[in-house]
Amino acid sequence: MQRARLLALAAVLCACARSAAPPNLLVVTLDTVRADHLGAYGYGRPTSPAFDGFAAGAAFYTRAFATSPWTLPSHASLFTGLYPIEHGAHSFLSTQPRNAHPLDRRHATLAAELTAAGYDTAAIAANVAYLDRWTGLDRGFSHYDVVKARSAELNARVFAWLDAPRNGPFFLFVNYMDAHRPYDRAPVARLEPADPDARLLDRLIETVLGGGDPPPPDLVARVIAQYDHGVAHDDDALGALLAGLAARGLAANTVVVVTSDHGEYFGEHDLVEHSKDVYQAALWIPLAIRGVSGAAPQRIEAPVSLAHLPQLIARELGARAAPLAARFPRAPGQGPLLAENYFTRAKDLGDPRWAARFRRVRRAVFDWPWKRIVSSDGGGELYDLAADPREQTDLAREHPDVSGRLDAWLAAQLARVPERERGLAGPEPTPSERDALRELGYAE
Repeated sequence: MQRARLLALAAVLCACARSAAPPNLLVVTLDTVRADHLGAYGYGRPTSPAFDGFAAGAAFYTRAFATSPWTLPSHASLFTGLYPIEHGAHSFLSTQPRNAHPLDRRHATLAAELTAAGYDTAAIAANVAYLDRWTGLDRGFSHYDVVKARSAELNARVFAWLDAPRNGPFFLFVNYMDAHRPYDRAPVARLEPADPDARLLDRLIETVLGGGDPPPPDLVARVIAQYDHGVAHDDDALGALLAGLAARGLAANTVVVVTSDHGEYFGEHDLVEHSKDVYQAALWIPLAIRGVSGAAPQRIEAPVSLAHLPQLIARELGARAAPLAARFPRAPGQGPLLAENYFTRAKDLGDPRWAARFRRVRRAVFDWPWKRIVSSDGGGELYDLAADPREQTDLAREHPDVSGRLDAWLAAQLARVPERERGLAGPEPTPSERDALRELGYAE
């Protein structure tokens, strides 16, 4: 009888230990995926059944914004909880192939802090241009794998890492890139076939950035169809990843975050692709977070930023990750949000046809429903995003009080951040790295 009681007690203790196991963390970025091309955000094409289903059972954020319209500064914000002006990992005015500063090693990162908390940390990413080790974004990861691969191929590496022996909980970061140039035009059965012409995007760029008449609607539609197939490939990979997590018995104790680093322009505001300006097509991103507490799904309309993610994650991970809250104090609801773009990619700065347009720093301040855009060249705009989500009507003259208030907030933020000492850009790219930069549209 005594032995039976001891065995029963041991079983209870084991069950309690299992239930108290620290949660794992999975963060997925759908590189270049704008929110309004996903079904959960009202898109008409069935590009995203996996994300839509995931968001329906999660905390679904309807107003999430990137901190920058391109990869490096936005991911740096996701990992540090800082805005680009604070972490410094952004572009600078130069035509050298890598006109961007790496992340300063003095900043705390999510991976480094979770490693200190006993997590196994890994990153498996497809963006070989601006998630590579030279960027400094590898800080804190014990396994860092950046490889040129389609999203379905990337999953093989993800599953291999998940199946390897580990000690303690894990933090896994995954970056899919099929929605980025060159758009994946392989057919997706649920979508109408896309035009296979690989020259369409460059033709749209020439038409839009070159000025003149608006681009032909048919050209815009064909480019968008190509992009949507890339989004669908990313979504298929996300669905397979979530299914793989469940099949391995990991889903119930894994906090899952799905988001994007920026969107993409298709002619809006006379822009194509990204990294060029701070309008909504490049800054409005998807965000859904599924915790392990069993809380009911939520639809959250309060604006949030990628810079809030470390704090949001800390809330989900519980006691073992409690120090994260102190290391990453920026939380939603503490005032306006900031997004920034420092000039643009070197290729555009070196093109005499439109380089002058992009030799400026652009900042956007969000204080819902207001969005104030301020330029280093003296320009300024104001939009009511609730009434005008496409930013067609500049209200700066009609509401100087709002513009003045947001300008004052921005000036205060800039004043409290000392200008970091500017080092050199990342190392000169190798020939193969230059090829990757060309393929992704960052170099000629």
